[in-house]
Amino acid sequence: MTDLQSRSIKEFNIPVPWGHIAVKAWGEKTEPHVFVVHGRMDNAGAFDQLIPLLPREFYYVCIDLPGHGRSSHFPPHLPIHSVDFLIAYRLILEHFRKNRVIFLGHSYGGQLAFLFSRLYPEKVEKIILIDIMRLHTVEVSGFKKYLTDRIEGQILLEKKMIERTQPTYTYEEARSRISLNRYNDTLTPEAADRLLKRCLEPADEGRYTFTMDQRMKRYMNPLHDLRFSMESLEHDPVVCPVLIILGNTQTVPPALYKGNMEGLKKLGNVSFEFMEGGHDAHNKNPEIMAPYICKFLSTEKGKL
Repeated sequence: MTDLQSRSIKEFNIPVPWGHIAVKAWGEKTEPHVFVVHGRMDNAGAFDQLIPLLPREFYYVCIDLPGHGRSSHFPPHLPIHSVDFLIAYRLILEHFRKNRVIFLGHSYGGQLAFLFSRLYPEKVEKIILIDIMRLHTVEVSGFKKYLTDRIEGQILLEKKMIERTQPTYTYEEARSRISLNRYNDTLTPEAADRLLKRCLEPADEGRYTFTMDQRMKRYMNPLHDLRFSMESLEHDPVVCPVLIILGNTQTVPPALYKGNMEGLKKLGNVSFEFMEGGHDAHNKNPEIMAPYICKFLSTEKGKL
């Protein structure tokens, strides 16, 4: 393990057709690359306390997903789909010209990494998922409501953008808003501050606006149910070593993941670790999570 003072940190942008993707990179770029991706409505600041606890023999590329932190938003006026982010993942790997990389993903960032590894297995060496397993499915009984909600939500958002300016907040109001808008968890003030550093812009009279793309509140997942999810996993499984770290207060009730968990365990290349903590333990209590990640990163593939 290492400490913050001895780790080189650089920030830069990756050009993409719609703008840029902001990066906060830790370590030396000559080392094996670990692409670190945050959850929905978060940013790269969520890993500021975790990365210094991880092995220094890697180059940690912490990304602000499009529409998050300091990255450009996707082109306007249409709903955001999870496939859009898979394109972003593909462009990021192309930028670094790496044949194989490791993914460390929290929540939505991990869901995307898991799917990406199944689409491009030759490009992914290992995956670490924090408090997540797969993209949420859309069951047949909820198909109509899910899709109409996304359509109507996008139309409503467009009208609001025309009719009024973006709301502003004091710093304390922004901190409270981002702290409470979580999944079965609440951020500490310090954890919230790490996110706010990358997602606030100054407005008038000492107030701030959020940089996050509001379309992420109603982003769209692929329209398939649990049956499709499990059958497609059998047909195109994840083939690299996978570590899934779950807290004791998960985002989604374990029953909804039961089928996938049983299917993943059969693969033989997927391991589970259960730890004390909630959905944001990587930001709030990284010292609890770090040993699991360190061990997995340092283990050779043949010894898993």
